[in-house]
Amino acid sequence: MSTTFVYTGTYRIRPGRLEDARKKLAEHAEFVEANEPRLVAFHVFIDAEAETVSVVQLHRDPESMEFHMKVVAEHINAALADYLGEVLSSHVYGGSGAPIVDTIRQYDPGVTVVPEHLAGFTRSTAA
Repeated sequence: MSTTFVYTGTYRIRPGRLEDARKKLAEHAEFVEANEPRLVAFHVFIDAEAETVSVVQLHRDPESMEFHMKVVAEHINAALADYLGEVLSSHVYGGSGAPIVDTIRQYDPGVTVVPEHLAGFTRSTAA
């Protein structure tokens, strides 16, 4: 049974590319919002002092993340060649046995995977 799938990743920003990263990642977030209706949440956080960027994604299921990777593959590869450097850390929560975990390992062989979603909930609107 498919369940919630969460991805977090932190990347180094290449030297001198901070402002480019800000602009391009903001545009990327807009693209994702417009083209991925099943994605529950997509957030980009930047630490200018440390020159890092972190991405947090909440998907309804691993299949949503698989779709995301297909939609943004070109952007990811271009970003890694242009303004993003090494992957500092990445974490996957959920997706036990899902093919998407192997796809993520291609980008970061050291990804931490916590396969089983034990409990929790997601509110689409909070009080």
